[in-house]
Amino acid sequence: MHILNQDIANLFLKYLDKKCSVEELETVLSIIEDGTFIQEWDFALSQEANRMLEAEDVYPKRNELSAIKLHHRLMASVSDQKTTIYPKLFRGAWRTVSITAAASLLLFFGWWFFGKPNSASEGINQITYESDVAPGKMGAKLRLKNGKEINLDDSKNGLVVNDDQLTYDDGTALEIAAKPSAGENYTAFTDKGNMYTLTLSDGTQVWLNAGSQLEFPAHFTAQSRKVNLNGEAFFKVAKDASHPFIVESKGQQVKVLGTEFNINSYADEKVTKTTLVAGSIHISGAENGFLLKPGQQATQNAKGQFAITEVDTTMAIAWRNNNFIFGDNDIESVMRTVKRWYNVEVIYSGALPEVTFGGKISRLNNVSSVLRFLENTGGVHFKIQGNKIYVFK
Repeated sequence: MHILNQDIANLFLKYLDKKCSVEELETVLSIIEDGTFIQEWDFALSQEANRMLEAEDVYPKRNELSAIKLHHRLMASVSDQKTTIYPKLFRGAWRTVSITAAASLLLFFGWWFFGKPNSASEGINQITYESDVAPGKMGAKLRLKNGKEINLDDSKNGLVVNDDQLTYDDGTALEIAAKPSAGENYTAFTDKGNMYTLTLSDGTQVWLNAGSQLEFPAHFTAQSRKVNLNGEAFFKVAKDASHPFIVESKGQQVKVLGTEFNINSYADEKVTKTTLVAGSIHISGAENGFLLKPGQQATQNAKGQFAITEVDTTMAIAWRNNNFIFGDNDIESVMRTVKRWYNVEVIYSGALPEVTFGGKISRLNNVSSVLRFLENTGGVHFKIQGNKIYVFK
Protein backbone atom coordinates (compact mmCIF):
# COMPACT_ATOMS: atom_id res chain seq x y z
CA MET A 1 0.00 0.00 0.00
CA HIS A 2 1.25 3.48 -0.84
CA ILE A 3 1.82 5.68 2.22
CA LEU A 4 0.43 9.15 1.61
CA ASN A 5 3.07 11.89 1.42
CA GLN A 6 1.26 14.43 3.53
CA ASP A 7 3.56 17.32 2.56
CA ILE A 8 2.85 16.78 -1.13
CA ALA A 9 -0.86 16.27 -0.47
CA ASN A 10 -0.96 19.55 1.46
CA LEU A 11 0.85 21.27 -1.41
CA PHE A 12 -1.80 20.04 -3.86
CA LEU A 13 -4.57 21.20 -1.53
CA LYS A 14 -2.91 24.60 -1.31
CA TYR A 15 -2.62 24.66 -5.10
CA LEU A 16 -6.31 23.83 -5.59
CA ASP A 17 -7.15 26.58 -3.10
CA LYS A 18 -5.12 29.00 -5.28
CA LYS A 19 -2.69 29.92 -2.50
CA CYS A 20 0.60 28.65 -3.99
CA SER A 21 3.66 30.88 -4.18
CA VAL A 22 5.57 31.06 -7.46
CA GLU A 23 8.07 28.50 -6.20
CA GLU A 24 5.32 26.15 -5.03
CA LEU A 25 3.51 26.49 -8.35
CA GLU A 26 6.70 25.50 -10.16
CA THR A 27 6.91 22.40 -7.95
CA VAL A 28 3.32 21.48 -8.77
CA LEU A 29 3.95 21.91 -12.50
CA SER A 30 7.02 19.70 -12.26
CA ILE A 31 5.02 16.97 -10.54
CA ILE A 32 2.27 17.22 -13.18
CA GLU A 33 4.91 16.84 -15.90
CA ASP A 34 6.37 13.76 -14.24
CA GLY A 35 2.99 12.15 -13.56
CA THR A 36 4.07 11.24 -10.01
CA PHE A 37 2.37 11.30 -6.59
CA ILE A 38 -0.85 9.87 -8.04
CA GLN A 39 -2.25 8.87 -4.63
CA GLU A 40 -1.71 12.40 -3.35
CA TRP A 41 -3.55 13.80 -6.41
CA ASP A 42 -6.44 11.42 -5.69
CA PHE A 43 -6.61 12.73 -2.14
CA ALA A 44 -6.51 16.39 -3.17
CA LEU A 45 -9.05 15.91 -5.97
CA SER A 46 -11.44 14.07 -3.67
CA GLN A 47 -11.33 17.07 -1.38
CA GLU A 48 -12.09 19.30 -4.37
CA ALA A 49 -15.02 17.05 -5.29
CA ASN A 50 -16.40 17.41 -1.78
CA ARG A 51 -16.11 21.21 -2.02
CA MET A 52 -18.05 21.12 -5.28
CA LEU A 53 -20.79 19.06 -3.67
CA GLU A 54 -20.99 21.37 -0.68
CA ALA A 55 -21.64 24.27 -3.06
CA GLU A 56 -24.32 22.43 -5.03
CA ASP A 57 -26.98 25.05 -4.23
CA VAL A 58 -25.15 27.42 -6.61
CA TYR A 59 -26.79 25.41 -9.36
CA PRO A 60 -30.52 25.47 -8.64
CA LYS A 61 -31.35 22.80 -11.20
CA ARG A 62 -29.04 20.23 -9.63
CA ASN A 63 -30.90 18.15 -7.09
CA GLU A 64 -29.30 15.98 -4.43
CA LEU A 65 -29.32 12.81 -6.49
CA SER A 66 -27.62 14.40 -9.48
CA ALA A 67 -25.01 15.91 -7.16
CA ILE A 68 -24.10 12.48 -5.85
CA LYS A 69 -23.95 11.10 -9.38
CA LEU A 70 -21.66 13.97 -10.37
CA HIS A 71 -19.37 13.21 -7.44
CA HIS A 72 -19.34 9.51 -8.34
CA ARG A 73 -18.36 10.24 -11.96
CA LEU A 74 -15.63 12.64 -10.90
CA MET A 75 -14.10 10.24 -8.40
CA ALA A 76 -14.35 7.33 -10.84
CA SER A 77 -12.47 9.32 -13.47
CA VAL A 78 -9.65 10.47 -11.22
CA SER A 79 -9.16 7.04 -9.63
CA ASP A 80 -9.23 4.96 -12.81
CA GLN A 81 -5.74 3.62 -13.41
CA LYS A 82 -6.13 3.37 -17.17
CA THR A 83 -3.65 5.45 -19.12
CA THR A 84 -3.99 8.42 -21.38
CA ILE A 85 -1.49 10.43 -23.43
CA TYR A 86 -1.03 14.16 -23.18
CA PRO A 87 1.79 16.58 -24.03
CA LYS A 88 4.19 17.69 -21.33
CA LEU A 89 3.71 21.29 -20.32
CA PHE A 90 6.03 23.59 -22.24
CA ARG A 91 7.65 20.64 -24.09
CA GLY A 92 7.09 18.76 -27.32
CA ALA A 93 7.66 15.33 -25.83
CA TRP A 94 4.79 13.01 -25.00
CA ARG A 95 4.48 10.65 -22.12
CA THR A 96 1.96 8.18 -20.69
CA VAL A 97 0.60 8.87 -17.25
CA SER A 98 -2.40 7.80 -15.22
CA ILE A 99 -5.74 9.39 -15.95
CA THR A 100 -5.60 10.90 -12.49
CA ALA A 101 -2.67 13.09 -13.53
CA ALA A 102 -4.55 14.04 -16.68
CA ALA A 103 -7.49 15.13 -14.56
CA SER A 104 -5.08 17.17 -12.49
CA LEU A 105 -3.81 18.84 -15.65
CA LEU A 106 -7.36 19.80 -16.57
CA LEU A 107 -7.82 21.30 -13.14
CA PHE A 108 -4.60 23.26 -13.69
CA PHE A 109 -5.88 24.86 -16.87
CA GLY A 110 -9.24 25.54 -15.23
CA TRP A 111 -7.40 27.23 -12.38
CA TRP A 112 -5.62 29.66 -14.70
CA PHE A 113 -8.39 30.30 -17.22
CA PHE A 114 -11.31 30.69 -14.85
CA GLY A 115 -9.55 32.10 -11.78
CA LYS A 116 -11.18 32.29 -8.37
CA PRO A 117 -14.77 31.11 -7.93
CA ASN A 118 -17.52 33.66 -7.67
CA SER A 119 -17.56 34.98 -4.13
CA ALA A 120 -21.32 34.57 -4.07
CA SER A 121 -20.86 30.81 -4.21
CA GLU A 122 -18.49 30.67 -1.25
CA GLY A 123 -19.89 29.58 2.09
CA ILE A 124 -23.13 28.20 0.65
CA ASN A 125 -24.34 24.89 2.09
CA GLN A 126 -21.17 24.45 4.13
CA ILE A 127 -21.43 21.57 6.60
CA THR A 128 -18.96 22.06 9.43
CA TYR A 129 -18.06 20.10 12.56
CA GLU A 130 -16.49 21.16 15.82
CA SER A 131 -13.84 18.41 15.65
CA ASP A 132 -12.44 15.91 13.18
CA VAL A 133 -10.79 12.49 13.00
CA ALA A 134 -7.83 11.57 10.80
CA PRO A 135 -8.06 8.53 8.49
CA GLY A 136 -6.57 5.15 9.29
CA LYS A 137 -2.99 4.25 8.46
CA MET A 138 -0.56 1.38 8.13
CA GLY A 139 -0.12 -0.59 11.33
CA ALA A 140 -0.49 -4.09 12.80
CA LYS A 141 0.72 -6.44 15.51
CA LEU A 142 2.23 -9.91 15.24
CA ARG A 143 1.50 -12.48 17.94
CA LEU A 144 4.10 -15.22 18.35
CA LYS A 145 3.60 -18.79 19.52
CA ASN A 146 4.59 -17.87 23.09
CA GLY A 147 1.93 -15.14 23.17
CA LYS A 148 4.34 -12.23 22.82
CA GLU A 149 3.02 -9.41 20.64
CA ILE A 150 5.24 -7.28 18.41
CA ASN A 151 4.18 -3.91 17.04
CA LEU A 152 4.91 -3.90 13.31
CA ASP A 153 6.56 -0.77 11.96
CA ASP A 154 3.86 1.60 10.67
CA SER A 155 6.39 3.28 8.38
CA LYS A 156 6.72 0.04 6.40
CA ASN A 157 4.23 -1.26 3.86
CA GLY A 158 4.17 -4.88 4.94
CA LEU A 159 5.69 -7.97 6.53
CA VAL A 160 7.41 -10.77 4.59
CA VAL A 161 7.56 -14.29 6.05
CA ASN A 162 10.70 -16.10 4.92
CA ASP A 163 11.75 -19.65 5.77
CA ASP A 164 14.38 -18.53 8.26
CA GLN A 165 13.39 -15.01 9.26
CA LEU A 166 10.81 -12.25 9.23
CA THR A 167 11.50 -9.06 7.29
CA TYR A 168 9.67 -5.96 6.21
CA ASP A 169 8.96 -5.39 2.53
CA ASP A 170 12.09 -3.22 2.22
CA GLY A 171 14.33 -6.04 3.48
CA THR A 172 14.72 -4.75 7.04
CA ALA A 173 14.84 -7.67 9.48
CA LEU A 174 12.23 -8.00 12.22
CA GLU A 175 14.03 -9.05 15.39
CA ILE A 176 12.46 -11.93 17.32
CA ALA A 177 13.93 -14.10 20.07
CA ALA A 178 14.28 -17.26 17.96
CA LYS A 179 13.86 -18.45 14.41
CA PRO A 180 10.42 -19.84 13.59
CA SER A 181 10.10 -23.60 13.96
CA ALA A 182 8.17 -26.05 11.80
CA GLY A 183 4.47 -26.01 12.64
CA GLU A 184 4.69 -22.67 14.48
CA ASN A 185 1.77 -20.36 13.87
CA TYR A 186 1.73 -16.57 13.79
CA THR A 187 -1.27 -14.29 14.18
CA ALA A 188 -1.19 -10.90 12.48
CA PHE A 189 -3.94 -8.50 13.48
CA THR A 190 -4.91 -4.93 12.76
CA ASP A 191 -6.73 -2.68 15.20
CA LYS A 192 -9.50 -0.37 14.08
CA GLY A 193 -7.91 2.44 12.09
CA ASN A 194 -5.08 0.25 10.75
CA MET A 195 -4.36 -1.95 7.74
CA TYR A 196 -1.30 -3.95 6.70
CA THR A 197 0.05 -6.30 4.04
CA LEU A 198 1.61 -9.72 4.48
CA THR A 199 3.63 -11.94 2.17
CA LEU A 200 3.41 -15.52 3.40
CA SER A 201 6.16 -18.11 3.10
CA ASP A 202 4.74 -19.48 -0.17
CA GLY A 203 4.68 -16.03 -1.78
CA THR A 204 0.94 -15.44 -1.26
CA GLN A 205 0.12 -11.78 -0.65
CA VAL A 206 -2.54 -10.76 1.85
CA TRP A 207 -3.97 -7.28 2.47
CA LEU A 208 -5.56 -7.03 5.94
CA ASN A 209 -8.27 -4.43 6.39
CA ALA A 210 -8.94 -2.62 9.66
CA GLY A 211 -10.03 -4.71 12.65
CA SER A 212 -8.95 -8.01 11.07
CA GLN A 213 -6.88 -11.02 12.06
CA LEU A 214 -5.06 -13.72 10.10
CA GLU A 215 -3.56 -16.85 11.63
CA PHE A 216 -0.96 -18.57 9.44
CA PRO A 217 2.01 -20.97 9.79
CA ALA A 218 5.62 -19.86 9.69
CA HIS A 219 6.15 -22.63 7.12
CA PHE A 220 3.60 -24.41 4.94
CA THR A 221 4.59 -28.03 5.49
CA ALA A 222 1.36 -30.01 5.08
CA GLN A 223 -0.35 -31.10 1.87
CA SER A 224 -2.43 -27.93 1.95
CA ARG A 225 -1.71 -24.31 2.81
CA LYS A 226 -4.24 -23.34 5.47
CA VAL A 227 -4.90 -19.98 7.14
CA ASN A 228 -7.70 -18.65 9.33
CA LEU A 229 -9.31 -15.23 8.86
CA ASN A 230 -11.46 -13.04 11.08
CA GLY A 231 -12.43 -9.74 9.49
CA GLU A 232 -11.61 -8.74 5.92
CA ALA A 233 -8.69 -9.53 3.64
CA PHE A 234 -7.78 -9.56 -0.02
CA PHE A 235 -5.74 -12.57 -1.15
CA LYS A 236 -3.44 -12.91 -4.13
CA VAL A 237 -2.54 -16.58 -3.88
CA ALA A 238 0.72 -17.97 -5.26
CA LYS A 239 0.04 -20.86 -7.61
CA ASP A 240 0.89 -24.35 -6.38
CA ALA A 241 -1.21 -27.12 -7.92
CA SER A 242 0.12 -29.70 -5.45
CA HIS A 243 -0.80 -27.72 -2.36
CA PRO A 244 -4.25 -26.07 -2.34
CA PHE A 245 -4.55 -22.81 -0.41
CA ILE A 246 -7.38 -22.89 2.14
CA VAL A 247 -8.95 -19.96 4.00
CA GLU A 248 -11.26 -20.76 6.89
CA SER A 249 -13.56 -17.96 8.07
CA LYS A 250 -16.87 -17.69 9.95
CA GLY A 251 -18.54 -20.95 8.97
CA GLN A 252 -17.04 -21.38 5.52
CA GLN A 253 -13.97 -22.71 3.77
CA VAL A 254 -12.45 -21.36 0.55
CA LYS A 255 -10.06 -23.60 -1.40
CA VAL A 256 -7.92 -22.29 -4.27
CA LEU A 257 -4.82 -23.17 -6.27
CA GLY A 258 -3.88 -19.65 -7.35
CA THR A 259 -6.22 -16.70 -7.71
CA GLU A 260 -7.34 -13.30 -6.38
CA PHE A 261 -10.33 -12.85 -4.10
CA ASN A 262 -11.71 -10.85 -1.18
CA ILE A 263 -13.37 -12.17 1.97
CA ASN A 264 -15.42 -9.96 4.27
CA SER A 265 -16.21 -11.95 7.41
CA TYR A 266 -16.47 -9.42 10.24
CA ALA A 267 -18.22 -10.72 13.33
CA ASP A 268 -20.54 -7.68 13.41
CA GLU A 269 -21.72 -8.14 9.81
CA LYS A 270 -24.87 -10.15 9.18
CA VAL A 271 -23.38 -12.00 6.21
CA THR A 272 -19.99 -13.18 4.97
CA LYS A 273 -19.12 -12.06 1.45
CA THR A 274 -16.54 -13.79 -0.74
CA THR A 275 -15.83 -12.03 -4.04
CA LEU A 276 -13.76 -13.60 -6.82
CA VAL A 277 -11.66 -11.22 -8.92
CA ALA A 278 -9.63 -13.69 -11.00
CA GLY A 279 -9.19 -17.45 -11.36
CA SER A 280 -11.57 -19.80 -9.59
CA ILE A 281 -12.29 -20.90 -6.05
CA HIS A 282 -14.26 -23.63 -4.35
CA ILE A 283 -16.32 -22.41 -1.43
CA SER A 284 -18.13 -24.66 1.01
CA GLY A 285 -20.17 -24.49 4.20
CA ALA A 286 -21.51 -27.09 6.57
CA GLU A 287 -23.84 -28.62 3.99
CA ASN A 288 -22.84 -27.70 0.44
CA GLY A 289 -20.07 -26.42 -1.80
CA PHE A 290 -19.69 -24.90 -5.25
CA LEU A 291 -17.31 -23.12 -7.61
CA LEU A 292 -17.19 -19.36 -8.07
CA LYS A 293 -16.36 -17.67 -11.36
CA PRO A 294 -14.65 -14.25 -11.73
CA GLY A 295 -17.13 -11.45 -11.06
CA GLN A 296 -19.26 -13.56 -8.74
CA GLN A 297 -19.87 -13.04 -5.04
CA ALA A 298 -20.96 -15.69 -2.54
CA THR A 299 -23.00 -14.35 0.37
CA GLN A 300 -23.49 -16.62 3.37
CA ASN A 301 -26.10 -15.74 6.00
CA ALA A 302 -26.17 -16.63 9.68
CA LYS A 303 -27.95 -19.92 8.88
CA GLY A 304 -25.10 -21.02 6.61
CA GLN A 305 -27.12 -20.54 3.43
CA PHE A 306 -25.33 -19.25 0.33
CA ALA A 307 -26.49 -16.95 -2.46
CA ILE A 308 -24.43 -16.35 -5.62
CA THR A 309 -24.66 -13.05 -7.51
CA GLU A 310 -22.85 -11.24 -10.29
CA VAL A 311 -21.17 -8.11 -8.90
CA ASP A 312 -18.84 -5.25 -9.74
CA THR A 313 -15.69 -6.50 -8.03
CA THR A 314 -14.26 -2.96 -7.73
CA MET A 315 -16.79 -2.30 -4.99
CA ALA A 316 -15.64 -5.29 -2.93
CA ILE A 317 -11.96 -4.36 -3.12
CA ALA A 318 -12.37 -0.56 -2.99
CA TRP A 319 -10.88 -0.50 0.53
CA ARG A 320 -7.63 -1.97 -0.80
CA ASN A 321 -7.36 0.98 -3.17
CA ASN A 322 -8.02 3.46 -0.34
CA ASN A 323 -11.61 4.17 -1.33
CA PHE A 324 -15.10 3.79 0.04
CA ILE A 325 -17.64 2.75 -2.58
CA PHE A 326 -21.24 2.53 -1.41
CA GLY A 327 -23.95 0.85 -3.44
CA ASP A 328 -27.36 1.42 -1.85
CA ASN A 329 -25.97 0.66 1.62
CA ASP A 330 -28.10 1.49 4.65
CA ILE A 331 -26.83 3.80 7.38
CA GLU A 332 -25.79 1.02 9.79
CA SER A 333 -23.73 -0.75 7.13
CA VAL A 334 -22.00 2.48 6.13
CA MET A 335 -21.25 3.48 9.70
CA ARG A 336 -19.80 0.08 10.58
CA THR A 337 -17.29 0.67 7.80
CA VAL A 338 -16.59 4.20 9.05
CA LYS A 339 -16.26 2.94 12.62
CA ARG A 340 -13.58 0.39 11.71
CA TRP A 341 -11.46 2.67 9.53
CA TYR A 342 -11.56 5.80 11.70
CA ASN A 343 -11.58 3.94 15.04
CA VAL A 344 -14.57 5.89 16.31
CA GLU A 345 -17.66 5.16 18.36
CA VAL A 346 -20.96 5.55 16.50
CA ILE A 347 -24.02 6.62 18.48
CA TYR A 348 -27.51 6.79 16.97
CA SER A 349 -29.76 9.54 18.30
CA GLY A 350 -33.42 8.70 17.81
CA ALA A 351 -34.80 6.55 15.00
CA LEU A 352 -32.43 5.34 12.28
CA PRO A 353 -32.46 7.46 9.11
CA GLU A 354 -34.33 5.60 6.39
CA VAL A 355 -31.95 6.39 3.57
CA THR A 356 -29.44 4.45 1.47
CA PHE A 357 -26.12 5.66 0.14
CA GLY A 358 -24.26 5.33 -3.13
CA GLY A 359 -21.07 6.83 -4.47
CA LYS A 360 -17.33 6.85 -4.02
CA ILE A 361 -14.93 8.82 -1.83
CA SER A 362 -11.30 8.40 -0.78
CA ARG A 363 -10.54 6.70 2.55
CA LEU A 364 -7.59 9.08 2.89
CA ASN A 365 -9.95 11.92 3.80
CA ASN A 366 -10.60 12.97 7.36
CA VAL A 367 -13.91 11.61 8.62
CA SER A 368 -15.58 15.03 8.24
CA SER A 369 -15.26 14.82 4.44
CA VAL A 370 -16.92 11.41 4.41
CA LEU A 371 -19.74 12.62 6.65
CA ARG A 372 -20.30 15.69 4.47
CA PHE A 373 -20.45 13.38 1.46
CA LEU A 374 -23.11 11.27 3.21
CA GLU A 375 -25.09 14.30 4.36
CA ASN A 376 -25.40 15.52 0.79
CA THR A 377 -27.69 12.57 0.07
CA GLY A 378 -30.22 14.08 2.46
CA GLY A 379 -32.02 12.40 5.31
CA VAL A 380 -29.07 12.07 7.70
CA HIS A 381 -26.96 14.38 9.86
CA PHE A 382 -23.88 13.93 12.01
CA LYS A 383 -22.10 15.50 14.95
CA ILE A 384 -18.48 14.76 15.89
CA GLN A 385 -17.40 14.98 19.53
CA GLY A 386 -13.89 13.66 20.11
CA ASN A 387 -13.89 10.12 18.75
CA LYS A 388 -17.67 9.83 18.91
CA ILE A 389 -19.94 10.34 15.90
CA TYR A 390 -23.62 11.00 16.55
CA VAL A 391 -26.06 10.04 13.80
CA PHE A 392 -29.55 11.53 13.57
CA LYS A 393 -32.22 12.43 11.04
